Amino acid sequence: MTRKNLTAGTAAFLSLAFVASASGQTKPVGVPLPETARAKIAEADRLAGDDMLLRAMRNYHCYYVDPVPAPFRPSVMETTDFLFGTRILDNVYYLGYLNLAAYAIRTPDGLVLVDAGGSEAHGRAILDWMTKAGFSPGDLKYIIVTHEHFDHFAGAPLLKAATGAKIVAGADAPFGDGKLSFPESMKPLDVSVKGRMTLKLGKTDIVLLPTPGHTKGTISVFAPVEANGQRHMASFWGGKGMRPNAASIREMIQSLAVFTAESEKLKVDVPLNTHSWGDATIPRIIDEILVPSRPNPFVLSADHSRKNLQILERCTSAYLDAVESGAITKGLRD
Repeated sequence: MTRKNLTAGTAAFLSLAFVASASGQTKPVGVPLPETARAKIAEADRLAGDDMLLRAMRNYHCYYVDPVPAPFRPSVMETTDFLFGTRILDNVYYLGYLNLAAYAIRTPDGLVLVDAGGSEAHGRAILDWMTKAGFSPGDLKYIIVTHEHFDHFAGAPLLKAATGAKIVAGADAPFGDGKLSFPESMKPLDVSVKGRMTLKLGKTDIVLLPTPGHTKGTISVFAPVEANGQRHMASFWGGKGMRPNAASIREMIQSLAVFTAESEKLKVDVPLNTHSWGDATIPRIIDEILVPSRPNPFVLSADHSRKNLQILERCTSAYLDAVESGAITKGLRD
């Protein structure tokens, strides 16, 4: 997908987001960013060029080190029925709001959920959507929790109780970030991810990969999807939020190298995010609704897929440089 694939309405939406964001965020005050960090941000800018989608991804990935151009960011717990339940690919449904998302992947042998919503109400909304969409509770086979922050697992207990779905999560996930603890009734995990593994559902293979950094228990997901009858591979980078802790960021960079290698091996061309506020997820959904005859906006070219990961690496590395230099000592919003 390139800028030419965007409708005029979506392009205007993105342009306004960039302009509005400049007045809504400020750079960290204090020590200037080190030259190494500025050079890596400049490299991310070069990779993005004037491509509107890559610019959105650059702003998303660099948000923690260079927040000035970050797109408008709703609260993680804001809810709206605006796009909830929209089918974004032949077999993938967006079950989220303007910031926080979960995704249902339909396979011939049942549904797989990537993340479970940030509240019991979110879990109930997912269950209600299943009924309206013609699925029975037993159709949900697995709930994959990308990491142990409450906004990604809080709907899981209700969904598991209602459907019997198995909970899949990282073996190192402590499940409890001070806001909400994972219920004891959910332990032990049905599937505990200790290393790269393949989750099999009939003939569908879903690859799970530990990618610690955001949290100790973060896992990333790779799943086959379809768009316009053609097979593609989707990826979910498990947790991208950065904190001013050099050790965790170094771990994240190591995880990103493993994630990139897996993405290249599996030929990922549909990167999806469980936080949809920054990488043009919402405008792309709108774009698909407005002009369904155009190429699916979530399927990227090989060049876009490669540059997306390169930009993510440059921005993450720039953040590490800024933390190690003392330029960033306080984290931005989750």
